[in-house]
Amino acid sequence: MRLLPALSVLAVAACLAAPVRAQSAPVDIGIGASATRENETTLVATAAWLPEWRRTARGVLRWELGAVYVRGRDNTRFDLSEDAGVVHGGARYERDNGFVAGFGVGVQAGRTDALSGNPQFVSTVGWRWQRFSLLARHISNASIRQPNDGETMLVAAWRFR
Repeated sequence: MRLLPALSVLAVAACLAAPVRAQSAPVDIGIGASATRENETTLVATAAWLPEWRRTARGVLRWELGAVYVRGRDNTRFDLSEDAGVVHGGARYERDNGFVAGFGVGVQAGRTDALSGNPQFVSTVGWRWQRFSLLARHISNASIRQPNDGETMLVAAWRFR
């Protein structure tokens, strides 16, 4: 049953890739692990469409339209068993030296103690080497609704053009 949300993320990525071909904006597809309170870890999958907004002297500012799938976890003392997804929009800055930082706001599907209400705020920091990126990402509702454990993840992503 957990295969369906993963396929949904891939379907979103495919939908994002269709207009990308026409505009040649990059798409990042990633996989990684996420942890929440007491280090209960799980699989995450991400997709992001990154059209260029403007060039700066030392990098590029991009729009980011993305989706994150967080697989549910069993056998924890917290309510984390349901799969969850977050669709978000925001901006990402990529320096020419590889540094990456971004921020966005999104909405979730599925509810756990870690992702417990809208809106969800998505912050990203990492490093990019040509097509490969290693990103640390945190998703949280900033204590707007409790519980507010959030998800903190490490994601390896590959860029497609």
